[in-house]
Amino acid sequence: MKITDLVPWRRGESVPVRRSGAAPARELQLDLNRAFDDFWRWIEAPGFGGNGEFSSVSLPRVDLRESEGEVEVVAELPGMDESDVDVSIDEGALVIRGERKAEQDREERGYTLRERSYGRVERVVPLPDGFDPDSARATFKNGVLTVKLAKTPAAEAPPKRIAVRGK
Repeated sequence: MKITDLVPWRRGESVPVRRSGAAPARELQLDLNRAFDDFWRWIEAPGFGGNGEFSSVSLPRVDLRESEGEVEVVAELPGMDESDVDVSIDEGALVIRGERKAEQDREERGYTLRERSYGRVERVVPLPDGFDPDSARATFKNGVLTVKLAKTPAAEAPPKRIAVRGK
């Protein structure tokens, strides 16, 4: 195998565009997080050891975005209402917990259908330095939780350059 076999494009072709404005290392980290999340969802799926055999708590998908003025965390919590979700900040991390309960009883043509579904989700998202926990605000719409935190003025300040001089 040659090293050129590992390159996803050929000479004369355009270089693939990154999915977001994030740095390549950050994109790699996001891809790895998604791969592990998908793996654990597969392990927890019914028929593959799921239903609490390995874990009774599942990990919701979470995206973390950082802009100049704020940090935004978006979590997918399908099938839940805002009353099912608990959000807190503890030791520099955003903690998202939720519990989903669904029951259905139906009778048709002499048959009774009873379905019950219970599940807990929990995700701890480490937050970058320099955010203001008192500015946190959360919204919940159509199963998507969005939490926004403002950055402190010190975090928004540009890095201080230090002149390098010879002796």
